[in-house]
Amino acid sequence: MQLEGNTITHKTFGRGIVTGMSDNIITISFSHGEKKFLYPDAFSEFLVLHNNRMQKRIKDMLFQHEQETAHCKQIEQEKQDRLNRLRTLRLSPNSQAAFGFLENSKQDVFSSWTVFTGHYLSGYSKGKPRIPNKLKPNSVCLLTECPNGTSEEKRKIIGAFMMRDDFDGALCTDGKIHSHENYKIKLQEDQSLLFWNYFDESDCPKRWGKTEFKYFSTEIMHKILYDMLTLLADSEHHETITHFYNYFCNVNRLTSLLEE
Repeated sequence: MQLEGNTITHKTFGRGIVTGMSDNIITISFSHGEKKFLYPDAFSEFLVLHNNRMQKRIKDMLFQHEQETAHCKQIEQEKQDRLNRLRTLRLSPNSQAAFGFLENSKQDVFSSWTVFTGHYLSGYSKGKPRIPNKLKPNSVCLLTECPNGTSEEKRKIIGAFMMRDDFDGALCTDGKIHSHENYKIKLQEDQSLLFWNYFDESDCPKRWGKTEFKYFSTEIMHKILYDMLTLLADSEHHETITHFYNYFCNVNRLTSLLEE
């Protein structure tokens, strides 16, 4: 808005004429000399244009600016509140989940970055979506597959994603888990890791069973993500998995192996 030549009144200095504008600075000539003010900030308290139409436009501009500032502050406060909740989150040693793609489609999962928990197979809730009670914002959904004709011991890790930072598994009654918008990774065919290599067969036989997902430890998930870092060291996805890994360590209060 061009204001040069317009008459203006200052709360203290009185009547003046706008003589210049540059970026966010407005220069006004008063009877005792020139003064510079922040534009449009000074109009919120000190300055009033005599041109009512222009004054209204500036007031509208200030109102919009105040609304945007308040919105930004709200977003920042919500972000800080989420971080505080993550820092005080009660951690469970077995709060990670591996999905077997018995009731999920690989194409659908990677296009929507949403995974389904499957159904209860027996009991009172038989047929209803399985509620992932142990999963929290510190949890990872590890995506695995065992293609037809392949032995179970060759089950591959094909991707992973973090939970959203407002996720609560106990409230996930529809069984649909949506990925965190920033922390997700899809492995290519030549980049896969073998899932069962991370488990001691004496404690965990290489059998998947009929459930869509299995809980496993944060310690094992830490190893898997670190191996992904090594696997993708020279790929275009190295920065993505590095951010993923660091975030996982942060929300699970783990020491990053990258710092050693």
